[in-house]
Amino acid sequence: MSLANLIDELNPQQKQAATTEAQHSLVLAGAGCGKTKTIVARAAYLIDQGMPANQIQILTFTRRAASEIVARVELALGEQAKGLRASTFHTFCMYLLRRIPKAFGLEQFSIIDRDDQLMMFRLIRGRDDKKNPNHLPKPKELCDLYSFARNTRQKLSIAMEKQMPEYFALKDQIADIMKEYEARKRARSFLDYDDILAIVAKALAESDGLVDYVASICRHMLVDEMQDTNPLQWALLEPLKERVSLFCVGDDAQSIYGFRGADFENIHHFKERVPDAQIFKLEKNYRSTQGILDLSNWLLDESEIKYDKRLDAYRGEGVKPKMHIFPNEFDEAKWIAIDIKERHYLEGSKWSDHMVLVRSSFAARHIEAACIAANVPYRFIGGMKLLETAHVKDLLSVLRVVANPLDDIAWMRFLTLWNGVGDVGASKLSQQILLDPETQAISEKLEKFGKVPDQAILMMKQMSVLKDQVKECVSLAVQAISDQLAENYKKDWNRRQGDFDLVKQLASKHTQLSEFLEEYVLDPVSISEIERQSDSDVVTLITIHSAKGTEQKVCYVANVTPGQYPHARAQGNFDEVEEERRVLYVALTRAQNELILTKQNLNHWARETVDEQGRKVESYFLNDLTRNLCSLETHYKTRQQTVKSALIERKSINLDFGIDLD
Repeated sequence: MSLANLIDELNPQQKQAATTEAQHSLVLAGAGCGKTKTIVARAAYLIDQGMPANQIQILTFTRRAASEIVARVELALGEQAKGLRASTFHTFCMYLLRRIPKAFGLEQFSIIDRDDQLMMFRLIRGRDDKKNPNHLPKPKELCDLYSFARNTRQKLSIAMEKQMPEYFALKDQIADIMKEYEARKRARSFLDYDDILAIVAKALAESDGLVDYVASICRHMLVDEMQDTNPLQWALLEPLKERVSLFCVGDDAQSIYGFRGADFENIHHFKERVPDAQIFKLEKNYRSTQGILDLSNWLLDESEIKYDKRLDAYRGEGVKPKMHIFPNEFDEAKWIAIDIKERHYLEGSKWSDHMVLVRSSFAARHIEAACIAANVPYRFIGGMKLLETAHVKDLLSVLRVVANPLDDIAWMRFLTLWNGVGDVGASKLSQQILLDPETQAISEKLEKFGKVPDQAILMMKQMSVLKDQVKECVSLAVQAISDQLAENYKKDWNRRQGDFDLVKQLASKHTQLSEFLEEYVLDPVSISEIERQSDSDVVTLITIHSAKGTEQKVCYVANVTPGQYPHARAQGNFDEVEEERRVLYVALTRAQNELILTKQNLNHWARETVDEQGRKVESYFLNDLTRNLCSLETHYKTRQQTVKSALIERKSINLDFGIDLD
């Protein structure tokens, strides 16, 4: 593969974007339209035009996407591409914080992850006073609210109105908790995820010298998945736009992370924020057939938001999508499992040709049970990340206290693992350890404490000498706590302990314990991401929020029932309902050859409302679906023959769904 081949493979729209001379560009890339290919070609083109590879910074949302882009550029250019940097926003900011800490007023600091934040909020919030009827939000809710306010750069009062209006009367108490949280972070030199971005964004806004420095090490920034950026991430890019060339790629119709603070406006109003930017559109879809795209295009056309996008299939017409209706979720799940099984055994298709898309890990449960009952091999993607599971957190607490003996949160977790140690005892001992954090002194205090086995203490001493042999450290840490964890997790210990081999696999790529911990705290790798490398022949059951960038020959979108699309939680709120529309759009556009929708209840229809600005707020997206877009099959509970019919038009059944929202 050479640059010439890479450019030759592009269609005219992609080529125009990849080879533009404009200083700033926004590439609106529809689903399956070769977004990654265009970023790869852009990076390769710049290098070929004489731009040193180490002057290009690619920003993505996952480590996997970053390494894939670099690998593809290196494949095209070989040695010429050496030095090309691709990383997540957090990792890029960490690179700056570690490289020039004094520019940010930092010396020593430790990164804390979400679990550590929860522990701090738990300690500060305390237990609810039983006499006080005004219960404060739970630590998790406080943590989410704090992060949402930071990422959207909003005042606490505004964030509370959006996220938890029911607690508004307690705003002053909540503000006090957050002040105390920030004071404790400062006292311990802790940075949480949001600090990493916020400190860099603030320094860039205030220091021309820092902007000059960043511009000297990266003259071009290529931003992937622009629709998922939040106001804080935009605040990192904005001060650089006079000095650095921005090439941003994304799809406004796939902006589905508003609940995390992602800002749809970053892409929709890009032209206003960067007036001299050139806008390119990629609308030739290489993934799906036109029948699937017709349904996806229709879904966007029904919106009051002007997406101004019409995907056109390179592969031709294909099979029309099909909707199957069931009396309940059990029949629906059973049918999906049996249909996949029949395709495998009767038609010879691979298990891995099938993907089932669900709203959440909770929504996957019926389908998981049906797959198990039908002996259909599957893997579930979504939900838990490997380094966020409790037993792996326990393992990391050992590694963290070895890497940084001043990490009192890690000491709390490590000490409370052992039988007979509660929060009070662990807290007292960890405070003593902080007074004299030398290895020998720590060992003596642990021995005197008498709850941590001698063998574990000995192994920790060995680990403190082997910090540059990360895999050995992980092995020693596993040995040190395995017996205790087997007791703590006796219900499913066999399943859990297999995860430690995956941690060792990750550790083998690193030469410093602190660097290993930092990388995976910043961007936790999912279990499925490592297992995906083994690429076994199984059905993929996946949450839609985990499914971006994935595709499969046959896709089942389960439970497209009223109350689910849009979800009942979003009813009546225009912005939330439109984000729900984009969630469904992401699900529909994963299918390559066949798209199968399933839903429950034969006669529930919803009705639209209008918000204060006169915008239509839909209560069910598929009300006006017509027979030319999607055929329909109804499955009845009784043994009578399955009825096939055209889609029931909304006019013929008009039962209100849910409550009257007027």
